[in-house]
Amino acid sequence: MIHFRIRDLLSVLLYRLLRPAFGQLGRGARIIRPLRLVGARHLFMDNGATLQVGAYFAALPDTGHTPEMRIGAGTMIGNHAHIICTRRITIGVNVLVADRFYVADNAHEHRNPAEPVIAQGLRQLADVSIGDGAWIGENVCIIGASVGQNSVIGANSVVTRSIADFTVAVGAPAIPIRRYCFQSKHWLPTDPTGAFLP
Repeated sequence: MIHFRIRDLLSVLLYRLLRPAFGQLGRGARIIRPLRLVGARHLFMDNGATLQVGAYFAALPDTGHTPEMRIGAGTMIGNHAHIICTRRITIGVNVLVADRFYVADNAHEHRNPAEPVIAQGLRQLADVSIGDGAWIGENVCIIGASVGQNSVIGANSVVTRSIADFTVAVGAPAIPIRRYCFQSKHWLPTDPTGAFLP
């Protein structure tokens, strides 16, 4: 247990020294032993936000935009996160993200079948936003889509279209299966469009 506390303390001290290289590192914001940080000046982390071990973060101007990645106060992103931002990714306040999370506001271009995908560059998709209080499960991919406030995305899901507030979504592609009903004060089953079942 003491090993983890020492590791966390060293991480905080290191990033306080490196603070000028980042867009913003709030009080107590931590990035623990990242795999790679590219374009750190475009990363804005509020107070108490954490990127756990092995994060791969890249803010790339490859689509002609100035990238901006924001992580809200108290948000915890698990081990081995892979974040590629070419315009805007915003993760809200007190979001819980499990391990091996992938998020991108872009995709590899693949229109020309005669050319290798790697040679075709990146294509800009919609901005990504994850609402306050959301819970993102293990191995989830969010690609050019948003997740609403206090929503839950089940493990191994692939989010390619936006998910509303207070919704549970699962699958590849992710579809709503439950939504919170404020009248009954319960999570109720939904159809794939998010409408409550009769």
